[in-house]
Amino acid sequence: MIIAGHQADLLPDTGFWHQMAKADLFDLSIYDLFQPRGFQRRVMMRGQWASIPVIGNTTRTPISDVRILPEQSPQVLSALIAERYEGARYWNKFGPHILDMVHEIRTEHLWQFNLHLILGIRELLDIRTPISIARRPKARGSASVARRMKQYNATTYLAGTAGKAYMDLEEFDDAGIEVKWSNHRAVTGDSILSVLMDYDDPMAVVMAEHRVRVATPA
Repeated sequence: MIIAGHQADLLPDTGFWHQMAKADLFDLSIYDLFQPRGFQRRVMMRGQWASIPVIGNTTRTPISDVRILPEQSPQVLSALIAERYEGARYWNKFGPHILDMVHEIRTEHLWQFNLHLILGIRELLDIRTPISIARRPKARGSASVARRMKQYNATTYLAGTAGKAYMDLEEFDDAGIEVKWSNHRAVTGDSILSVLMDYDDPMAVVMAEHRVRVATPA
């Protein structure tokens, strides 16, 4: 059982979707602390930030508690998407559908707003991996993740390479869970929307990986 996981980000880049596609189950974290300058409320589109406003002071606030303006946020995001992508090669194929997806959202919760978009993009990419909402953690950091993986009966945790800087692998060893690092090769750091709008085969971009070099005998 391979489990991958990530925070509930806004229209994330290809690394997010690569992990989802490679996993048997995708664990979506909504109880991590919100990062005001993180990816929960903003993403790169055409090399520039695109963001939606949040309400109030979000310092030390879990993602699950962050609020947005339900009438304003879809309008802001749809305007940014149209501004950045109208005229793109595959705008007519994906653009109107994605704008409809945004305007369908009716929530004041940021994580639900992002989840609606994640589910819609997952369908466009034809990724079949089930998504589970992570439980509220009883611990922090690597211990929390390792415990969740154990609850899922995971044998392997597929992690992004950024985790090498902060993950405590002993927690996973103690839980009997192997950690494998994603081998994804990012073609762009933009939102998945750039891939949908520009490439003939978006999933080929999502699934791009670094070549593994095999040493040859001297």
